[in-house]
Amino acid sequence: MYAPDFTELVPEHWRERLGWSSLTGAQQAALGEFALHMFSLGSTKVDDIDEVKYDGRLVILNDGSRWEVAEYDAHTVDMWGSFTKVAIIDDVMYNLGDAEHVDVVEEIV
Repeated sequence: MYAPDFTELVPEHWRERLGWSSLTGAQQAALGEFALHMFSLGSTKVDDIDEVKYDGRLVILNDGSRWEVAEYDAHTVDMWGSFTKVAIIDDVMYNLGDAEHVDVVEEIV
């Protein structure tokens, strides 16, 4: 299994504090992935919908990113269409045309 190397992204003072060199590659990767996830929270993405698939369970944006929609919100998204402008903030997708919103998680491919 491939474990990404985050060593260069972790400042020296944090590597010392975390005991970085004593961690396994899997532990380093888990910490790095967690840090990237936390960094992405609070970030905003604004784009148009390219396609809605699987009865509203998947939204593909023009930039190619894929967003899984919570099952209980799929019926809302199924009514949205291509060219709908959306904003994603902290795993919530907002339809900027009518202010509807749904819970989403970015699909990692």
